Amino acid sequence: MKLETAIHYVLAARYPAAFDARTVATRVKRSGAVDGDFSEADALNALCLLAKRFGYAEVFTYADGSQYWSATTKGVSAWTVDGSPYVGG
Repeated sequence: MKLETAIHYVLAARYPAAFDARTVATRVKRSGAVDGDFSEADALNALCLLAKRFGYAEVFTYADGSQYWSATTKGVSAWTVDGSPYVGG
């Protein structure tokens, strides 16, 4: 499974919860859904792609600079159309 797809499924299954990029990366790694290794930076790039290109994710930035990512309703709808696959971790 592509990293972007796995991250999309992790966020959508847990909507409306929001997670930092490190937590998202850890959950995807634990799930074993992505072949090969990836870094937290790779996960952050995938999150940005999901947000900017597809509108499946959004970021919440707090005053202290911390960022948390969540699925959007569009992302949840797309996940539902895909059969609501669960990527655990």
